[in-house]
Amino acid sequence: MDGDAVLAPGILRKCCPLFENDPKLQAITTDEEVICYGPKWIQSWLTMRFAQRRIAMQSHSMANKVLTLTGRMSVFRANHLTRHKFIRMLEADHLHHWLWGTFRFLSGDDKSTWYYMLTQDAKMLYVPDALVYTIEEIEGSGIERMTQNFRRWSGNMLRNGTRALKLGPNKIGFFIWWCVMDQRIAMWTMLVSPIVAIAATLLHDPYYIVSYFIWIAISRMALSLFLFRYSNSMHIEWPFILYFNQLLNAAVKVYCLARLSKQRWTNRGNQSSGSGDSFADQMKNFMAAYITTVWVVTLVMTVLFYTGLVGFPELGYWL
Repeated sequence: MDGDAVLAPGILRKCCPLFENDPKLQAITTDEEVICYGPKWIQSWLTMRFAQRRIAMQSHSMANKVLTLTGRMSVFRANHLTRHKFIRMLEADHLHHWLWGTFRFLSGDDKSTWYYMLTQDAKMLYVPDALVYTIEEIEGSGIERMTQNFRRWSGNMLRNGTRALKLGPNKIGFFIWWCVMDQRIAMWTMLVSPIVAIAATLLHDPYYIVSYFIWIAISRMALSLFLFRYSNSMHIEWPFILYFNQLLNAAVKVYCLARLSKQRWTNRGNQSSGSGDSFADQMKNFMAAYITTVWVVTLVMTVLFYTGLVGFPELGYWL
């Protein structure tokens, strides 16, 4: 468990017997709730994210796997913890990238342990009634902290998702494998609708952006109704925070995709890695910026041609 977490009463009584009842069970993770010392909207945002987490975790757990063994609180069978491979993965987990070479992970030990358990084809479980409180202390407006958290979470997800996908659906199960693949696809599809709305407004009629805002308000309110149920509370600002959360998260993932070695952990002493001032480092940064630009331009042009907003209508129909 993390040092900035507090166990709710009875959590061990709810977790430990599961390993006795199911000999095949190898690891579990628990429910989370947040106690935030900072801006109220950050508290609301984190509460919403944990409601999203509950929905996703309960679904994933039905496949006897989860997408992360959360560092706040997870429990493993001891025979895994004493293995040299498990210990070394926690101490010095690393990734080899064609642009950035071999680099170690600054954070994301919960994703490292998760990947190890995937390689062992281990049964994992989410326990929804075992609760851990996570403590967040945030100074200032919270926007920078929110962005930095997204960069850390998204970077950890992208670094480990790549190698998890390589294990294949036969190894980790099709549903969990597809959920990891969906994470890679969703960061692009989330950007499609704002591109269409902005392009249609600029090229045709300003009412397109009005209709888009109406669609966002209706669709995010519908999604929020489920989140209200899983948080046992109602927050009128959630439809707006939900959309901002999705948009910013997708943009950060696109940015991080070509910069997997760049890591920063603001709430752990402002640790950072993957940055340098040498000529080689500057060329790598330039190549990362170039690749990201090519990806974004390709996405925008594909969307514009597909919708017929620009180019030949026949090409749009063919696409």
